[in-house]
Amino acid sequence: MNVLRSLLEAAITMVVLLGLARWALGFFGKKTTVYRATPARQLALLTWPLLAVGTGLATAAPGLVATTSAEHWLAWGLLLAVLALAAPALALHLRYYTLNAATTLVFDPLEGRLQVALDEALAYDPARQGWPGPEAVEWGRCRWPGVFWRRYEYLRLPLPQGDIILTSLIISDMHTLVRYLRHFGVVVVERRRGWAWV
Repeated sequence: MNVLRSLLEAAITMVVLLGLARWALGFFGKKTTVYRATPARQLALLTWPLLAVGTGLATAAPGLVATTSAEHWLAWGLLLAVLALAAPALALHLRYYTLNAATTLVFDPLEGRLQVALDEALAYDPARQGWPGPEAVEWGRCRWPGVFWRRYEYLRLPLPQGDIILTSLIISDMHTLVRYLRHFGVVVVERRRGWAWV
């Protein structure tokens, strides 16, 4: 139990320090146009699920070794409920990370720049390759985003060489990118799903 409490305290401390560092650097840095699956972005998306799991484990741990049967079953019930609430977000995050671990997005709507690189090699540049088509771009969104604590959504760009999938692990505000694509006549079809699994 002490180990779980220490892990929870370390996670909270790390989140606070990263938040303060990001706030302080915001004064001196310019707005970025390069988006990657950075550790800070992953930690921001996983904050609530990890806190829920840590709190559930810390609360249920004493009951798991309880002497009475009622306390034992109550602790297991609490632990399973917490894991059931956190598991969908953790599974979605892992799936999005496997899709976008090697993806880099360069996006600056004011300068008209949009490029996608996979493993540091340019995979898509509409200035050279044209806009996606003839199929519509799919914008997958969660029907119940509150279940996951954070917005999990993705864009599937259909290209001749294969689909490119951009997730909210890369860019948090997908609306800006969707508006940009629609401005250039790209058809973006929004699909609301209970679980935005790709």
